[in-house]
Amino acid sequence: MEAISLLKKIGQIILLVLLQVLLLNKINLFGYVTPMLYIWITIKAANNISQSGLLLLSFFTGLAVDMFTGTPGMNSAAITLLAFLQPFIFKLFVTYDRREQVIPSIDTMRRGPFVGYVTLCVIIHHLFYYVLKSIPVADWSMLIAKVLFSTILTVLLIVVVEGSYVKNAKKGRR
Repeated sequence: MEAISLLKKIGQIILLVLLQVLLLNKINLFGYVTPMLYIWITIKAANNISQSGLLLLSFFTGLAVDMFTGTPGMNSAAITLLAFLQPFIFKLFVTYDRREQVIPSIDTMRRGPFVGYVTLCVIIHHLFYYVLKSIPVADWSMLIAKVLFSTILTVLLIVVVEGSYVKNAKKGRR
């Protein structure tokens, strides 16, 4: 990875962690809906990054969120699980001949497959996160509501951010 690309990725991680900790964690719609945009780093990971590199990147991103929010490893565990499963999930939404050259985005995957890919990633992350957070699970309906509505809000936020990110990238190419 080039030095500029690495610095850009580190800057994105720092920005997403700060945004998550300082702003998004304060959003608590209806008492249980919280968007988790910081997982976008793992969802957007390029295919040329090694599995161990992705696991480490995701773990330390989750650990940073855990340190600032006082959650004992729940974010790092959930995002590390997502990082482990991300290559397999990605293969479900991209044809075999394009897997090596595609970085997950609306631009490269098209809107439908990208939204499906993001939705599955977010469901896996949120399900694991909220199960860890609510052990022992006393109220299954509340757990399902948290996962469902937080997933919807997170997916909408990721699609909006991704759409503006792709739009700005296209402007920069002109």
